[in-house]
Amino acid sequence: MARLFRAAAEAETVHAHAHLRALGAIKPTRENIQEAIAGETHEFKKMYPEMLQKAKVEGLKQAEVSFDYANQVEKIHAALYENALANLGKNKEVDYYVCPVCGNTVEEKAPATCPICKTAGSKFIKIS
Repeated sequence: MARLFRAAAEAETVHAHAHLRALGAIKPTRENIQEAIAGETHEFKKMYPEMLQKAKVEGLKQAEVSFDYANQVEKIHAALYENALANLGKNKEVDYYVCPVCGNTVEEKAPATCPICKTAGSKFIKIS
């Protein structure tokens, strides 16, 4: 069953790219990065804090942890995009490592332990 979901996720990515092209929403790299920074920043400054507060009020501990992890990681994503924008045209190719529990994303090498959720770095997924 996992393969079916991965296949469907890949197909949805194909659809999303086609829709974005049709809408003219795929812009030059600089604009795409600026849009990504704006989106990530909105998420960690407004969207996730509001969702986190609602989860706390409603006593939804699992949602609270999930939203907290996502909020912390969106800050990291914004910083990675800001770095990419600052170095546009001279960016070096690097591998990224993603924590399978919280989504923490790091460059070059996985940490020994995820600073967000404490997952072992050996579990991180390498993105080349």
